Amino acid sequence: MKPRVVHAVDGFLPRSETFVYSIVTSHQRYEASVLCHTRDHAGEFPFERVHVQPMPVSRRTPAWWIAASIERATGRSPWRRAVDDTLATIGPSAVHAHFGTIGCEMIAATRAAGLPLVTSLYGVDAAVLPYLPQWRARYARLFRDGDVFLAEGPEMRKKVIAAGAPAERTLIHPIGLDLNRYPRWSPDGSATVLFVGRFVDKKGLVDAIAAFADARTRRPDARLTIVGGGGGEAAARALVAQVGLDTYVDFAGMLPHAEVIRRLAAAAVFIHPSVTAEDGDSEGGAPTILLEAQAIGVPIVTTRHADIPHVVPPGPGVWLCGEHDVRALGEALATALNQRTPSSAAHVIAHHDITRVTPRLEDIYTHLAESRARRA
Repeated sequence: MKPRVVHAVDGFLPRSETFVYSIVTSHQRYEASVLCHTRDHAGEFPFERVHVQPMPVSRRTPAWWIAASIERATGRSPWRRAVDDTLATIGPSAVHAHFGTIGCEMIAATRAAGLPLVTSLYGVDAAVLPYLPQWRARYARLFRDGDVFLAEGPEMRKKVIAAGAPAERTLIHPIGLDLNRYPRWSPDGSATVLFVGRFVDKKGLVDAIAAFADARTRRPDARLTIVGGGGGEAAARALVAQVGLDTYVDFAGMLPHAEVIRRLAAAAVFIHPSVTAEDGDSEGGAPTILLEAQAIGVPIVTTRHADIPHVVPPGPGVWLCGEHDVRALGEALATALNQRTPSSAAHVIAHHDITRVTPRLEDIYTHLAESRARRA
């Protein structure tokens, strides 16, 4: 029988977290299960061993107050009791929390169960949350009692350590991709610039729109397709109208992952100008979509932000610009549209192939489980 690992997440699975799905479905020596608060897009991301344990999050709901009363009276909330029972039923060798907030949730349950806890941090959960008063004590406990902390690149590792994680227990572990799922770049012949991302400041959508406007002065046939959604949509639409580009910009909304990949393969160029937001939020290393773009081979225009230069190395078909340098981004878009030079998949093949990445992750689980067993 294979040893087991539980992947703990908030929702399984938002379309912006396909990297979690890649991990969960790629295990070789371990049997994976998922523990989550909600089950989302089950048809798009099928997986059998999913345990949904809802947690009331709003003080405005009776469920929150009932749960709080039970926790005060007994020492464990209904959610915690359900998690304890789930872990006992599965009998994992390790628990892997995705995002620091979930690590904070799981630390008490894993300590009580005598299980090692691995926590992957991905962005705002390391750059912003550990410094907020409402999270500071919870992160302090996580960093004190958690076993291993994973960051996808050297810049992200620095942020995790700065937030309080012990350096000796903070490791670099790259995002993995199933490279068999990606078609090769086959542009449809149009001058379509594609942006994919959540409408939050760090994704740089405002800069992408401004850069597109600049590029159109040299390529008036260019069009911009924006895939994604979020609270910044109204501001993005307002900017498009302000610069007079309504006719040339298509807001496609949130799309299934398979459709996003199809559009990447057909686009003339992909732009993702990540930036550091005013509140300090930044990419957790680098967006997975930039790895997928390289796996496909679409030309890429992006920024020297966080770990992006480490996972999108300079070369043919890649343009790395400074954060908020709209003029350079616009020039890069125009050049990419004119040259039609594909990006290379070599870096992704060498460093992000899931068949190589996952065994190294499983080695971490095994080492932690064996170390804990020796101490028992």
